[in-house]
Formats: sequence, structure tokens, C-alpha cells
Amino acid sequence: MSKTGLRSATQIRDTRSLARFGITSMQVRLTEDEGRRWDSQFTISGRTYQMQGFADLGRPRGADTDVILGIEALFALQGFPEDNTVVTSGYQLAQVAHLPDNGRTYERLKDSLLRYWRTGFIVREGFEVPGQTDVAYFNETLGFFEKISFWEQGRRGSDLAQGSLSRDRTLRVVLTPEFADSLRSGFIHHLDRELLRNIEQPPARALYRLLSAHRQNDDGQLQESLTVSLQDWREACGIQDVRASKVLRTLSAAHEELVALGYLTDVEIVGRGQKTQLTYRFRSESDPDPALVHQLLEANLGLSLVVAQQLAREHAPHVEAGIRFVKTRQASGGRGVTNPAGLLRSALKEPSRYLLDQEAPQVQLRVTRPRQEALKRQEQEAQVALNSRVEELQTATPEQQWQECRSSLRLVFQKHLTTDEWKTLERLCKAGDLSAAALLTDATRAAASLEMQSFVTALKAKL
Repeated sequence: MSKTGLRSATQIRDTRSLARFGITSMQVRLTEDEGRRWDSQFTISGRTYQMQGFADLGRPRGADTDVILGIEALFALQGFPEDNTVVTSGYQLAQVAHLPDNGRTYERLKDSLLRYWRTGFIVREGFEVPGQTDVAYFNETLGFFEKISFWEQGRRGSDLAQGSLSRDRTLRVVLTPEFADSLRSGFIHHLDRELLRNIEQPPARALYRLLSAHRQNDDGQLQESLTVSLQDWREACGIQDVRASKVLRTLSAAHEELVALGYLTDVEIVGRGQKTQLTYRFRSESDPDPALVHQLLEANLGLSLVVAQQLAREHAPHVEAGIRFVKTRQASGGRGVTNPAGLLRSALKEPSRYLLDQEAPQVQLRVTRPRQEALKRQEQEAQVALNSRVEELQTATPEQQWQECRSSLRLVFQKHLTTDEWKTLERLCKAGDLSAAALLTDATRAAASLEMQSFVTALKAKL
């Protein structure tokens, strides 16, 4: 299969029934006892799920989500073969699972495939018998793979645990009939391939998959929001710690990333302890791009949140050019701009009239002395406020600074930095080599002064 074929599909077909059970834990690490056998019972949207899992090589977790989704994608791309067999290679699986082409990836692929091969589970469904107080339970044993045939690379005489999956030789994965039939059936949900590629952390990808499965009703309709109890959601996510504060901490980074990427518009948390409830609100196609809303508000043009959302929704292609246009007019002196919000709305409604599709010309600043002094005072006051905020944040540890500023930095840089550059930025900030607080302040200032491109260029040089 060509690289083009692997990358052509915009969606990944995922089994809704198995995804809802949360067999793959969103946690990256599990203890030996937690990973070999587990019992789950939870209720979501009025439906109760009961399952016992058995995994002598460890419960699938974290990045294993990428691997099972890769197998599902290959099975669909190959036309759902009647013999339930996916014929591929380590390299092709890594490509469709959005994993880098390096030695560590092929070690992870082999470990993940073997974990899914050795993972079985019992699904239970209860039936009440008329006239009797007892309940009859129907139990069914299920699994993912019947057999895996693969080549591996390793040193002469090395054991199975030390080798890695061959990059280029044939890999065959035989799906169980139940797993294959589930993928062939109409009871599936589609995952956005581009969104999956942009989600950086494995727990966030696992949470996205689980949310997508439970968000879709049996008739295929998508819910605008999903409300779950924290206790039930902990079971569905495969989080072992029962303390509410620990569960929320485990979920928080995934929440932030899915909000920053626009899949979620908000995560509402109400209640305390075991009575905590979460409400996930999903962004629909008609919702505005949160990054554009953020830029409109940060431009300080006098827009309310509601107006910023309306402009981002109705004029998305021209928002950034419109902000540059108004900022240029404000800096040009003369009579100035008495109503920047109104000017922006006019420019966005008639972009051709205001030449928003053309690069804004360089403007020679001609500022009168009184106005120059007023601008200088404003800049000094703003600088004092910025310095105060930076000093407050810089008393925190590098890790705390990163957690505090991460979502805002994500919104600022998501269109400028590649995935690898973002990871390098995170590493440098957490190590203290860069100050996340100072970086956010400088980036905001650069955006306001229309110097974002040069700022990003300088930052990339450091990365």
C-alpha cells in the first residue's frame, strides 16, 4: 500500500461498541496488579456497561490507542478482507498510527500488538426473568486478535522481549471474528484523522476516542454535550486511583488539549468528591474557531465575547487580515480610529473594499507630540502591568509556569510551530531553559504590535 493511500482517508472508522467499554486505559502507566485483571461497571447516558478484563502481558494503555486505531484504519483501507487479516508492515502501521519512523516506535508497536493479542474480556448483560427475583446474565468472551505473524530485528540469540518489530517485512494480524464484524457493521463512529494527528499526548487521544464513542447515539446523532459522573467516567477511562482529586488531575491535561484544539468548547465540573459530575460540551461545525476568538479578544478592539464569536464564525478567512488592517490604521496617526470595533466589522463585511486580501502596506508613522506622549504613557502603564504579571508567575516552578500558560501558548503558537517544535518548547520550558510566563507575555506583545512573524522566527531559532 502506498503512502498516498495511507494518508488519503480523512476519517478513521472505529468500532463504537468496543470503544465505549474503555478497554484501553488512558493512563500511560499501570502497576502489575492493575494491568493484569480488572473489573469495570459504569453507567453513561442511561446505559450500564459491565466487563471483566484479563491481560497477562498487561492491559493496553496510553499510546496503545494509536496502534489499535492504526489496525482499524488499515483493515478499512484494505476493504475489510473476508479472512479478517490485515497484511501490512511495521512502517505502514507506524505511518497510519501517526508514530515517528524510529527504532523506539517499532519496539512500542510490537509490545502494543502483543498486549492486544493477550487481552481478553467478558461482557455481561443482565435480563430480568418475569415472576422471579433473580436476574439472568448473558456473558460473552471477546478479544481483538486471533494471531499475529511478524518478523523482528534483534541481536543474535536475543529473547522475544529484546527484539523490535521489523520495519519493512510483512506483518499479518488476524482479527477475531467479533472485532472484524464490529468494524464492518454500521455501529461505528468516525474519528477525525487530522485532529488525531494534532493531539500530542496519548491520554488525550484515548479520551478523544472514548468521548467520540459515547457522544454518538445509537441512531448516529451526535450529542452537543455529554454529562457523566466522575466515578463512572473514571471506570470508563481505566483510571485506577479512586480519589476524585487524582482523577481530575489525570484528566486535566487531556481536557486542556482537546479544548485548545477546538474539539471541546468547555468542560464543566460541578460537585465535590464522589458526587462530582463532568459536562463535556462539543464544538459543532457552526461554532467559531477558538483560536480566532482568542485573537479578536486579545487585539483589544472593544469586542465582547459574543461579538468576537460571531465575527470568527462568519468571517473566519479574513479575521487575521482585518485585525492587521485596524491595527495599522490605529498606528497611522492623524484623526485616529474612534470606533475600532465598528471599523473591523465593516472591513470583514466588505473585505474587497478594504483590500484585506492584499498585504498591508508599510505605514510611515506621523504622530503629533501630545499623541506621542499619550501613547508612551499607555505603553509604560501596559509594560508595568505585564512586568508585574511576569514577576508573579516567575516565582512559580518551571513546571507550574508551563501548566499555567500551556493552553494560552497553544492558542498563540498552534499555527506557527510543528509538533516536534512544540514538544521541544515544552521540554525547554519545563526544564527552565525558557520561561513560559515571559514567553507568553512577549508573544502577546508581538501579536499586538504585528510583529508575530519575526517573533516566531526568533523562537524557532532557539528550538
